[in-house]
Formats: sequence, structure tokens, C-alpha cells
Amino acid sequence: MKTVKVIFRNGVFVPLEKIEIPEGTEGITVYLDSRKRDKKPSWWHQLDIEEKKKEALLEFSKKLAEKVAFVDIKVVAENEELEIFVIVLDEFESLKPVMETALSLYEDLGVYLPVQVISKRKLLRWKEQRNKVYDLIKKGVSIK
Repeated sequence: MKTVKVIFRNGVFVPLEKIEIPEGTEGITVYLDSRKRDKKPSWWHQLDIEEKKKEALLEFSKKLAEKVAFVDIKVVAENEELEIFVIVLDEFESLKPVMETALSLYEDLGVYLPVQVISKRKLLRWKEQRNKVYDLIKKGVSIK
């Protein structure tokens, strides 16, 4: 059994490699319907975590955008663990809707998202103080 890449052109499968396929050869064709392919966000392949968590993060960012005006959402992922930082202008106003969104995703999908809500003001203060948490957040992947 051999594998060869082909392209469907003018009603015929044409090999992409220079190869002689004997007349009468049978084969199995597996293809991707590009019209139905889901577009993954640019950050998808930057995170080294399981697919279920990535899907939960995508849903979290979509739902959160409907409820809260945030500056950014940063994800820090190490060793299959993750930490989510939602950066907002007013952390007191945003805390409840952010946590409710994370809780509803946990109830719906069974994926726990460890979320912290941080004001932009506090983040800038950490930067001035050369706090390690600021460096950690800065290196995180933006999923907004």
C-alpha cells in the first residue's frame, strides 16, 4: 500500500508528485471539505494545551465580549496548565460578569478556567515595580 497526494482537477484525481500509477489501481480518497472547515483564531496554535481547553477559551472570549468591555485577555500556559488574565479598566465593575461567564462555561463544558480580573492601572503599577507577575502576563498569549 502506498500513499500519494492528489488534487481533484477536471473530474479526475491528479497526483501532485511525479509517480506512475498503474491502470486499474484502486484507491481510497480522503479529503477535507474546505467550505466547512472551521477557521481557528491566530492564537490557537500558540497555546500548548488540550483542544477542549482551547475551545473553552474561544467560547469564553466570545461570550465575554458581549458582557464586558475589556482591554485584553492574556493566557499564560505552562505544562498543560493555564492562567487567564482579563485586563479591564474597572476591575470592580467587571469582576462579577467575568466570573459568571467562566462559571457558566464550567457548567456547560466541564472545563475549569482559572480567571483573574486585573485593572489596567494595577498592571501599569506592577510594571513600574518590576513585578514578576507583570512579566508573566506580558509574555502571555492574547486571545481577544
